[in-house]
Amino acid sequence: MQITRSGEYGLRGVLFLARRPSEGFVLVSEISKYQHIPETFLAKIFQRLSKAGLLRSSRGSKGGFSLGKPAGSITMREVIEAIDGPIALNRCLRREGECDEEELCPIYQVWSKAQQQLLEILDGTTVEDLARQMVRIEKKRREEVRHR
Repeated sequence: MQITRSGEYGLRGVLFLARRPSEGFVLVSEISKYQHIPETFLAKIFQRLSKAGLLRSSRGSKGGFSLGKPAGSITMREVIEAIDGPIALNRCLRREGECDEEELCPIYQVWSKAQQQLLEILDGTTVEDLARQMVRIEKKRREEVRHR
């Protein structure tokens, strides 16, 4: 299983919005420019995120996008699944009963455990967590540049 480029871009776009002041909307063109994401591609991704309630959109001269709920309540899993659909490491994990052998298959048991751990990590990581981590990374970079 691989997170799609759409999922990655969606996370980057949402993270960009989380680092902005909460009031006001940001144009897709601005996010696209700073995140190096094709604008039309990002606009389609943001439409999906808006339908899922993770983003709000507004039209007009002061329009754009903003977070649909607090960054601390948006998980990585929510963003990825709003774009890519349910996460499954293997086809046998997409739906219960997908495979006739799941009760007897040792491979299924490993896939199931690995998927559960992945989902726990994605559920336990919010956009706010990512924004805080980004601040720490940027601070470290500035200190490294200063000490050269």
